Amino acid sequence: MAGTAAIARFELPLALFLGVANVVSEFVPGSKAPLVLIGAAAWIALVATHLRADRTILRRWGLRADNARAAAFPAALVAAPLLAALAAWGYLAGRMPPPRGFLSIVLVYPAWGIAQQFLLQAIVWSNLSARLPRAVAQPLAAALFSLSHAPDWPIMALTLPVGLLSIEHYRRWPNLWVLGTAHALLGTFAFYFLLGRDPLAPLLR
Repeated sequence: MAGTAAIARFELPLALFLGVANVVSEFVPGSKAPLVLIGAAAWIALVATHLRADRTILRRWGLRADNARAAAFPAALVAAPLLAALAAWGYLAGRMPPPRGFLSIVLVYPAWGIAQQFLLQAIVWSNLSARLPRAVAQPLAAALFSLSHAPDWPIMALTLPVGLLSIEHYRRWPNLWVLGTAHALLGTFAFYFLLGRDPLAPLLR
């Protein structure tokens, strides 16, 4: 566990650095995809180092199945009406039926959703909550999550409340599979039906 604690000291600085780099990449054409690849390589290396020191770390992060049913029910209670509302908005806005790539994004997006929830929950929130009172750590983590999407104001406005809700869910039922899937569904519906955007577009800029 001492080895894991030593590795954990690098988690929050790395997350903050990559969050700032993500914002900067919005102003540098062609830099988004390389940044995603570099960030993925950095996190894979950190996860691999953690695993060598502590094989139970994945479960403690929330990559587990034993509490999936308990986590899925409250997630569905929140996500289902939001998805219905987003679909209704899409219909009223003339964005139905969705484009041909919609189902492909629904199938692929969960991997990205799990990755984002891993960074928010297991890295940012967990490290902040170990150092600060929950009343400070929870809104701060959600705010950082929102700011990492700057300067996209609509996405920032959406990710702030979603960040707060997902942290509260994770605090009670730590399961990244469930949160990542909910994140992916809500993100796909929000991009297509609310904002009228292609979710892959930011990676191709």
